[in-house]
Formats: sequence, structure tokens, C-alpha cells
Amino acid sequence: MNLTRFTLIALSSCYYVQANMAPNYPEPGTIWKSGQSYEITWFNDKQSPSMEKNWRKFKIDFMTGDNNSQKFLKNVARDLDATTVKSFNWTAPEVEPHAAVYFLMFTNEKGQNAWTTRFGITGSDGKLVKPEHAVQPDGAKIPWGVGKLVGEPAANTTSTTTASYSMNSAMASAAENNAAVVIAVSSEPSSSSNIIMPSIAIASTFLVGTIYSML
Repeated sequence: MNLTRFTLIALSSCYYVQANMAPNYPEPGTIWKSGQSYEITWFNDKQSPSMEKNWRKFKIDFMTGDNNSQKFLKNVARDLDATTVKSFNWTAPEVEPHAAVYFLMFTNEKGQNAWTTRFGITGSDGKLVKPEHAVQPDGAKIPWGVGKLVGEPAANTTSTTTASYSMNSAMASAAENNAAVVIAVSSEPSSSSNIIMPSIAIASTFLVGTIYSML
């Protein structure tokens, strides 16, 4: 009975996932220090369509905010090709607050998105404060907050709440609990949206013989 229930939940959640691009660093619990360089990494989870087919040209953006009102802070990289690169080095910027309220959003030419889990960025003292909010606007128990860049021009672009730039609760929960993240598709949330999947990669494996945070 329990197995059947889990299978149904996993299948329902899978409806919202196109697994191929799977960012895996920053990972859950990651803390960066401003001014230091870090390697952002991702992998191909071998699901169809392949990452090499759909992600030959993509960008990475530095984001903050809640799941449905994601705010663009800064572009990290653009015109990346998944057939030739599997990582990108980036220097953590100065931010406020020093909390785990930041994440990365990957976007390909088709407008598909993948997210990392939320991660923290500290100042030189290495101290991290709690996120301002413990619960998402939709009730999901995923901490969040709105951060900003310090010493840089303010971004004038805000990701909208359209399907291409928002996560339902199932996606967000998975991203927060595993480094492999999901790709959004235009769909209405289902009744299983509050189910926390331990791993998108594992769940994908479970469903097809191979189901977080982004953070």
C-alpha cells in the first residue's frame, strides 16, 4: 500500500519534470564567502531529451526571492554549451543579507529553466543569519528572503510569476533537498505539490528504471 502510494506521488510529480540538465553545485548547505571564486557544476542525468540536445546555448543568472516571485540580481554566464563545458567558475559577489536566500537559475534557448538549491553567502567574518521568512507565500516550509547586491548597480529585471520563471511546491521542495534540480514546464500545480521528494535524480531513476534546491 505504501509503495503504491509513493509510486503515484512520484508519477504525479514527474509530470512537472523534464530531467536532463541537473545542476549539482551549489548543493544543500553550501555557504560561499564574498570575493572568493567557486566552481558551479552540473551534469546530464541521461534522461530524454539529452542535455546536449537542449542545452547547447544557455545562461546562468544569480537570483533571490520566493519561488513564485524570483528576482534577478546579476548574470553569471551566458552562451554556455553543455556539449563542451560542465562547470563555470564565478566569484561570489558582495550581498545583503548574509543568508541562504540566493540561488542560480539556468535558462536555455527554449526558455526551459533549472534551479539550484538556495545557498548562503557571507561577508569576510563568515557569519550567516537566518532567512527572513521560514515559509513560502504558498505555505511551503522552505525558508527564503530577498537579497541584494552591495556596491553594484541595482538590477532592473525581475523574473515574473509566469510558469517559465516559477516553481510549484514539489519542484521547490526537491530543489531544496537535493542538488539536482528541476526544469519547469507550463502546468498548473497538482494536489501532490506539497510532497517533498528526496532527490529528483533518484526519483527519475525510480520511475524509469534510473523520480532540490535550486536551493
